[in-house]
Amino acid sequence: MDTQYKEFLSNIAGVTLLSRQVKLSTDKEFELMEKNHQSLMENGLGQYTSSLHNMFFHSLEDGKPKFYSRMTLDYERRVSNLINRRNKHYLWLLAEAFEYFEDFVELMYAHIGHKEPSAWPSKEVKGETLASLSIKSFEWFFEKSEANRRLSVKLECIRKRFPALAVIEKSNHFGIDFRFTICLIEMLRHIVVHNGGRVGDFQKFVARTFEQAGMANNGNYDPLKLQQINNFIAFDGSAHRIVLLEVPQQGTPLHIDRLGVIFNWLLAYADYIYRSLIRPTYFPSA
Repeated sequence: MDTQYKEFLSNIAGVTLLSRQVKLSTDKEFELMEKNHQSLMENGLGQYTSSLHNMFFHSLEDGKPKFYSRMTLDYERRVSNLINRRNKHYLWLLAEAFEYFEDFVELMYAHIGHKEPSAWPSKEVKGETLASLSIKSFEWFFEKSEANRRLSVKLECIRKRFPALAVIEKSNHFGIDFRFTICLIEMLRHIVVHNGGRVGDFQKFVARTFEQAGMANNGNYDPLKLQQINNFIAFDGSAHRIVLLEVPQQGTPLHIDRLGVIFNWLLAYADYIYRSLIRPTYFPSA
């Protein structure tokens, strides 16, 4: 299991490294863009600060290029496009990281079933007996875990088997409710994958997130949890969108790395499940 856990950490490290490279490359691109813009303006050449782009495709019949559009982007639009591109990169890195997290939970869930079949929900082992389950291989349980796409079912099983998880979800170093937070990240990933980060109906998104976490409370939502949602979603004048760009701290050169915060949450949560619950219970000599 240590090998599998290290593989999970390595995967998240890879995604984190990519996020740093995205930040570095876009920072450099902006610096160069701004420098060229300022130079042109200072030399009275402002008309050359825009970029021109011809769009074409190759004909199906003879392969000849067919021009279909021309775009002119001024400096402000180019900066806006660069910012949006950076955010899009961050969105997909979030989706990738959460998928690694899901895979890890899938593995932990399978180990619980293999070691203690009675801990799994009855629906998961329908048609089996404890005697038949006792001779099933780990691969059988892992296939069952893979087939069940509901992360909430797996986490609830871990909570029931290890009540300490439910305790630390509410009382932890970060001062957040991790049961809600994991649901929120899952919902963010869903919007990224299925709608490019655009939230069609913000109120429905909020309601669904609280419902999935089991905290709907008849629409009387916890203000702190609402703020947590708003930390990652912004209204751009036409639609709500997921935004993971760094947040500058007023009066300082510091920024809050929103994507890095999410990576930290996923790593801390997964680490607790493995190192504090699964490993000492089932692999004490590992």
